[in-house]
Amino acid sequence: MDRTRSAPTRSGSSDKAVTSGHLDLPVVGEGMRPIVTRLATYATLPETLLLAGPTGTGKSSIARWVHERSTRAEAPFVTVDLLSVPRDMQIAELFGWRRGAFTGAVRDQDGGVTRAGAGTLFIDEIDKLSLACQAGLLRLLEDRSFRVLGDDRQDRRCAARIIVGTNVDLERAVAQGEFREDLYYRVHVLVVELPGLDARRDEIPGWANFMAARRCDEAGGRGSRALSRQACELLCAAEWPGNLRQLDNVVRRAWALCLAEAPEAARIEDGHVALALTHESHHGHGGGAVLGELERAADALIEELLTRGSPLELGDLDVFRGIVLERAAARLGGMREAFELFDAQSTIDRRNHARAFKRAQARVCGLRSWLAE
Repeated sequence: MDRTRSAPTRSGSSDKAVTSGHLDLPVVGEGMRPIVTRLATYATLPETLLLAGPTGTGKSSIARWVHERSTRAEAPFVTVDLLSVPRDMQIAELFGWRRGAFTGAVRDQDGGVTRAGAGTLFIDEIDKLSLACQAGLLRLLEDRSFRVLGDDRQDRRCAARIIVGTNVDLERAVAQGEFREDLYYRVHVLVVELPGLDARRDEIPGWANFMAARRCDEAGGRGSRALSRQACELLCAAEWPGNLRQLDNVVRRAWALCLAEAPEAARIEDGHVALALTHESHHGHGGGAVLGELERAADALIEELLTRGSPLELGDLDVFRGIVLERAAARLGGMREAFELFDAQSTIDRRNHARAFKRAQARVCGLRSWLAE
């Protein structure tokens, strides 16, 4: 299968990122090169491959890229996305069923394992597997055998190479009793951690231009196929918590804005990108960006609590008030000015602002001490 094409123009792209010409992995940055080299070797091996990384980093595309560099390239590549499969249907989706196996099974249906044949089966969001389905997958990986629901005559053999994907820490899921330890060791053989887009910023211009060209092709050649250097620089300055999936959304939006304003334009300009980014809650200056920063701070605190395994008193969450007041006082020159900024004149009038400030500071000191333990 040939999934290559001429690489799109990469206006504003970094010299550190190169276009591979492959649709599933069109751009490879400096940080991704050693990972891609390792994946090329793993593609030639039969062992289970685990692709770990944040949502939107392209695990499905990477899995297909690995398949097409393997000796199985001419055989099917099948994806089972467990996020889209109800938990009570996971076993059926993986292994298939026979007519009458359950209510609603009005005909025979092959599962992902059978459809993959001697090719590759990519099981995405493996952390979403129910414990019952985890037992079936464990047997598949250990014995290379499975049973179709409603077929009690014989087991079937699995000839497919298995690739699994996850965006969670499976080791932590094991510790929390959500993922079988024996299955963890079966999938934790060849492991590749895919970094988020914020750690691959040299790739952003190349990916953005590839996405614009792809959108243009989807539209039958309408619109712009590339972005200006200034537009790429604006994308590089943004944050990408949604990774490549989020970038694709923004590029599609900018492409549409450019088409509406100047259908014959050769480039998507920075103005189109700036307008497209205003719809992203984590970008730019304003309420959305502030909320995004607060959400990330909350995530960091939760992560610390989970790592330590020790609780924090609910009242200690008032620490945010203390941090804000401390920083406002330092910036504005005093406690009174800090309280005035937050319309707390009544507290100042009652001369309670100094006491309130010290209580808030005590919360901050308490959290700092807890974090330093």
